[in-house]
Amino acid sequence: MPIPSRWRLLDHDTDTVVAECDDIDGLFTDRVFPVPPVYERYTLLGCTPEGPLRAAVDGTGPAWLGNIYLEGVHAPCSATADCLTCYETGEQLLDVRVVGHTEAAGGLLDVELDARIGAPLAANERPLYDMWRAGGPTAPNQWAGLERSDRYLWVQAARAHQVHAPDKPAGTVYHLDGRHVTDYDAFYCAIGEAINGPGGWFGGDLFWLHECAGTGDAGATPGFRLIWHDAEIARTHLVPGYDRKAWSVAVTFDDLVDRLTDDGVQVELR
Repeated sequence: MPIPSRWRLLDHDTDTVVAECDDIDGLFTDRVFPVPPVYERYTLLGCTPEGPLRAAVDGTGPAWLGNIYLEGVHAPCSATADCLTCYETGEQLLDVRVVGHTEAAGGLLDVELDARIGAPLAANERPLYDMWRAGGPTAPNQWAGLERSDRYLWVQAARAHQVHAPDKPAGTVYHLDGRHVTDYDAFYCAIGEAINGPGGWFGGDLFWLHECAGTGDAGATPGFRLIWHDAEIARTHLVPGYDRKAWSVAVTFDDLVDRLTDDGVQVELR
C-alpha cells in the first residue's frame, strides 16, 4: 500500500489544492519547550501608585504583582459624546515584580519593574498615543506624511476613539480628498475624515466599509453621495497584485468603488 503524502498545499482564498508532497525541507526547527521568558527592566516615570503597587512600594504588600494590563488614556471627550475612553493596546506586562523606586518631581515616584512583555509596542506608535492623548487630530491629512504601516495604526487609533453620534441627515454630500490615497490604508484614513472629520473612522477593511456604508451608525446615512477628488491617484496606485502587508490579494481601486456602489453610495469620481 503506497504511503500517502504528508502535506497538502491549498490556496488560501479558494481552498484549491496546489500540490501534495512528501516533506517540506526547513519547516521544522529545533526548539526547547517551554520557551524560557525574557525579562526586561521597566521604569514607570512620574507614577502615582495605587492598590497592590502602592503596597509593594511601601513594603506593606508583596513585591510580585502578577500580570498588569496596559491601556493608553487620552483627553476626555465632551460630556454628551458616547465614545471609547482609551486607546486599547491589548498589551500586558507579565510576571511583574517591583524591584525599586525613587522620588520624582511633585511627590511622584519612578518605579522600577522586572517584567516580561509578549509583543513590545513599536516606537512609531508613540506619536499617535500622544496625539490622541492631547485630544486627537485637529486638521485634515495629518496622516498623509506617514508610511503605510503608520497609516494602518492611524486607522486603528481612529476606530478606538470613534465618537458615536447620530448619522448625518440623508442627502448630505461628502468630499474625499484623494491627493494622498496611495495605498489601501490611506483610503481608510481619507474616507474616515471625509465622513467624520479629522481623525474620523469609517471602516478599516472591506467588511467594515460595508458595515459602515450599507447599514449606517458610523456617521453617514446609507445612500449618501461621495465625491472622490483626485481619484486618478488611487486608480494608479491601487492596482491588481499581491499585498505583502496584508499577505493576500491586493484590494484595487475598482474593488473599493464597487463595494461602495453595491452598498448604495453614489460615488462621483473627479
